[in-house]
Amino acid sequence: MEAMYFDANVRIEHHAELHTKLVALVSGPFNAQLSLLAKQQLAAFDKDFKLTLIEQPSLGFSAAAEQAAGLALGGFDLGVQELLIPGTDLTADEARSQLSALVAQHIEKAKQARIGEAVQATEVTLNKLIAVPVVELLATFPHNLWQQLHAARKQALSSCLSSLTESLTGVRLDEKEQARLVAQLSTAADKRLADLLQEAALTRVSKMRDVFNHHFNLDESGTPRTWRPKDNIGVLAKQARHKAARVLALLAIVRPEDYAGDDAVQAAIMAMAGKDIEEASGNSSSRPDGSQQEVINSSNTSTGDSRSSHAGFELATATQWPGVPTKDVLIAPHEARLAWREFMSASALSVQQAQVLQQANLMAGKRSAPLWALGAILFLGWNEFMVVLWNPLYLLLGAVLFFFGWQMYSELDVDAELQRGPVMGLVNIYNKLGGVLRTVLGHNVEVAQHLGGAVVDMVQQQQQQHTKQGQGFGSAAGDGTTVLHSQQQRQQHQSAGVRHRAGVDAGQAGVQMTSLQQAAADTAAGQEDDKHA
Repeated sequence: MEAMYFDANVRIEHHAELHTKLVALVSGPFNAQLSLLAKQQLAAFDKDFKLTLIEQPSLGFSAAAEQAAGLALGGFDLGVQELLIPGTDLTADEARSQLSALVAQHIEKAKQARIGEAVQATEVTLNKLIAVPVVELLATFPHNLWQQLHAARKQALSSCLSSLTESLTGVRLDEKEQARLVAQLSTAADKRLADLLQEAALTRVSKMRDVFNHHFNLDESGTPRTWRPKDNIGVLAKQARHKAARVLALLAIVRPEDYAGDDAVQAAIMAMAGKDIEEASGNSSSRPDGSQQEVINSSNTSTGDSRSSHAGFELATATQWPGVPTKDVLIAPHEARLAWREFMSASALSVQQAQVLQQANLMAGKRSAPLWALGAILFLGWNEFMVVLWNPLYLLLGAVLFFFGWQMYSELDVDAELQRGPVMGLVNIYNKLGGVLRTVLGHNVEVAQHLGGAVVDMVQQQQQQHTKQGQGFGSAAGDGTTVLHSQQQRQQHQSAGVRHRAGVDAGQAGVQMTSLQQAAADTAAGQEDDKHA
């Protein structure tokens, strides 16, 4: 019985069974230890990766990721050496593969986040670089508008691609990723340009009026026209309306970079506008004395489009532009007709206001002052001139009034308001009069207070200087008065002595005179006695 247990085959089988049970018993803790080790190394990788990016920015994103990944996998391998059980077939290959996949996934996630931040910042810059020149071009509408629009887009895109490449230095990108980034920025540039074009198309009437007012109300040097009698309003209005029609044609559809201005859409719009412009000009004579008196006729301006056609299609009945994809349409045919009719009505009002102002200037130039008014001016002007010469206060008052009137004139912007027409201009001036008057008075009061304070400070300084000088003179005068008083006392003492001596001498002279008179009397009495004897 015992011999059977010591049989070699039985012993081997029991040994194998025991080995299997032992491996099954330790495989669970072994795998748990591997999982814990992988988590520790993954956390260590994340920490090392971030510290490397901060402490060694020159190393680059990809190099820092590889360095941190190598340290994490090396640490895992060292930990596995301590966990391996000799005599078993337990390995950490699967756990290492999972750790490597997690590290690669973490690196890819961080890489995409870095790329996303760079692309987002670049798109913000791209939008600004495109918006500034495009808005300016859509305000001036040069002859090569679409060439300049595409050039501005290309220049902004090229600059932003360079900035993006610089910001992603150290991040390894394959050809597909680079192509994807270029396509993403190109799409963003196209979208920004399309948004600006759509915004311009929505404000088409406003832009047409701006272009018309620029060419109609301003001369070649950019100075507002005063509508003198020699200004040919009809010709100027015709030219300005053609410029406005060109704006509508340029904004109708999206053009390619090589657009030269000869497509069917522009030709159809210009034909429609040309008929209305000619009809409006036909209702004008040639000068105010027979010059450029255009009549507002909205029915004429609204029916020209119904007779315009070009390139084999009727613009009056067209619902879409021939051969133009829907995505490239900014203004549909019916929207173009409505915009043109609205513009013609507004421009006719501007032309009528210009004619009224020109007629008023003509009448003002022909009217002269009556003779009695000229005589009164000469007579009263001489007297007022003499009054000003004899009393400069009137001159000062006149200067103050002139300065105040000039401020009011400038703040009310009378010239610009009258350009809108005499009635509308006077109404606007009247509405602004109260606020402007308060503003000008407040400014003048502040200036007067400032000048008054400066004058008061100057007077006080002069008074202080005079006070200091007076104190110096007073001390000197006090010293002189003391000396003079001493001299007067000495003179009084001397005079008293002289008077005393004079009195003594006078008394002695009186005594002598009395003695002589007594002697004379005695002699006379003796002689009288001798006679009697």
